[in-house]
Amino acid sequence: MIFKEADDHSAEIAELERLKGLAPKAAKAIEREIRNIRSGASGEESAAHFINREFGRSERLAIIHDLRIGTDDDFAQIDHLLIHRLQATAWVLETKNYSGRLSCNEHGDWTVWYSGKPRPVPSPVAQAERQCRALERWLEQHGMGWIREVRPVVLVSPKSSVDRRISPKGASIVKSDHFSTWLREQWEGIGDGAALKMLVRHAVKGMSEANLRDLGGRLVGAHVPATRDWAAKFGIAVDARKDEGDSQQPSLEEQPAAKPDKSLGITEVVETPHGRITIARIPDGRFSIRNTPDEQLIDLVKAACRGKAQWVPRYRNWLVTGERLPEVLELLAGRSTSEPAALR
Repeated sequence: MIFKEADDHSAEIAELERLKGLAPKAAKAIEREIRNIRSGASGEESAAHFINREFGRSERLAIIHDLRIGTDDDFAQIDHLLIHRLQATAWVLETKNYSGRLSCNEHGDWTVWYSGKPRPVPSPVAQAERQCRALERWLEQHGMGWIREVRPVVLVSPKSSVDRRISPKGASIVKSDHFSTWLREQWEGIGDGAALKMLVRHAVKGMSEANLRDLGGRLVGAHVPATRDWAAKFGIAVDARKDEGDSQQPSLEEQPAAKPDKSLGITEVVETPHGRITIARIPDGRFSIRNTPDEQLIDLVKAACRGKAQWVPRYRNWLVTGERLPEVLELLAGRSTSEPAALR
């Protein structure tokens, strides 16, 4: 059962192309970002195609592509998630679209080799394991006790090669076009005794098809699409204001991404029984939400911002867009409220 398809990245690419034309100095960095998005999307789409073709009609398997769920103060981004109803097992798949040779040394350092030249890369195994832990936290927080095991898998491009002389512990590394064969081998390799125990356990307190549909639906319902402020990332502030009767080209200048700017003079202070909440507009147009370090107030702000705002550890504040600010304020107030006049 396919609960969610892979996301479409065309809007992101279109926005980056627009910014590239506005900011020649940042054009090379923006072009690299576009290539990275296209490469990543290509790898995920290829993997999704193989997975859907082989398992899309299975009533025992839930399939979710491009899942982004909130956990604690952050988000978990899962490329592909498969949940088997009878085995009560979830596979978290991290996709890497490398076209070179992938290797790992005895220290756990990963390298991709292109034409004999090494390029260090973050550990895909560590990434997959982090997403597994995040999913386990989400399942626990939402009372989803049906899943007994969450396993990490790294999917690599069929065009890449993997140096397996040193096999890293943790996740399995599988080529995306071989994944269906690999997964069936995992199912068939559990042994008759283990299979019998699994069926007995399932019959007593296993996950029904309705449970699987409910779990898949709740995960997709918790999905929070990524919203990236590309202009802020590349230090571009677009001022589209026009002079009297004359249109002018947008002016571009570097701006900090997350630190409130007191010179803007747009700040709202909310006094609560547990302390103060300060809301201020930052230069890129978003709003910073900061609170005094009271445990109850921290929990209140976290609950209101989760899934709607981005946590910034460096400044110890939340960032939220103007569109979503009224939702956050309504939750903070615990009743229907409108946006403060100072923040309009």
